[in-house]
Amino acid sequence: MADLADLAQRFLRAYPGRRDEALAVLNGAIGDRLAASDSSLAVRMQLFHGAEPWLLEDPPLTVPNARPQACLFVHGLMGSERAWRFGVGPDPAAGAVASEGARVDYASAIAAELEQTPVYARYNTGRHISENGRELANKLEQLYAVWPFEQLSIVAHSMGGLVTRSACHYGLAAGHRWLERLARVFLLGVPSRGAPLELLAHVTAFTLDSIWNPWTKLIGKAINLRSAGIKDLRHGFVLDEDWRHYDLDRLAFPVAKRPRDPVHVRWFVAVGALGESGSALATTLGDGLVRPRSARGASVDPRERELLPPAEIQHFAATSHLALMNDPAVLAQMLEWWRTSA
Repeated sequence: MADLADLAQRFLRAYPGRRDEALAVLNGAIGDRLAASDSSLAVRMQLFHGAEPWLLEDPPLTVPNARPQACLFVHGLMGSERAWRFGVGPDPAAGAVASEGARVDYASAIAAELEQTPVYARYNTGRHISENGRELANKLEQLYAVWPFEQLSIVAHSMGGLVTRSACHYGLAAGHRWLERLARVFLLGVPSRGAPLELLAHVTAFTLDSIWNPWTKLIGKAINLRSAGIKDLRHGFVLDEDWRHYDLDRLAFPVAKRPRDPVHVRWFVAVGALGESGSALATTLGDGLVRPRSARGASVDPRERELLPPAEIQHFAATSHLALMNDPAVLAQMLEWWRTSA
């Protein structure tokens, strides 16, 4: 682990002034190992309002200009709370004029349009999704204990959607009160049926490691060093039982178990595509990382149980995976969904 810690420190030093972003990438790649060794570089689960994390274990909690309704934003793999503003230009409210097609800040727009208090989650994306889900559920219960919001909505991107569904499952199992306030969940480009790039990496690593050649074996083993969180993305694992007694490096194609879902919650799904919806490009590559069928939680086999609860689904043409985090058309659709589900 000393060599790993040294390598991690060298990686961070290579990005001066961008430590938070570099730390998020590092944790996505090897965060499970950093957490297991109790490294100071391992990202801890935290909730943010503004730039500072909340110390929920030390109430009373003060929320400046808090409104009775909260909206939680949950980022994806190798991201942080800052990812929601990636590529976003100047704030028009500050006097700047936004250019046509400019990226938008969902939190600021939703706070202004719907009088919400934005809350951000930051978590170690290299850990198992179910571990992050359970911890997020506990953090939200702590938050509710010191700030009993009237209503909660969640906007989740990519892996963040799997973490959110895991949090709902474990929150229900623990009888958490915050779930009673959860009204709606927006899943943006979430690989509910798994991510094809991770599947390709898995097949490649298995193949190279199976060839009786020391160099190909070395490459295969190196590819298999990717984190538990990345490997969970292969099949959309969200529960402990999905992975606990399963060899994640074995060549197999299990079906993720469906978590428990709160029955009163409204679900909304945004599906991106690199080309026009329904085109060969969109069907094959989806938004570049997640295919439409996976984002919808649908299965090729009609006998398999759907992984998502009933949801309203909208496809967005010419919208990449990362663009789903700050696209004006996606924001407009979320606002429309929000108002019709109020």
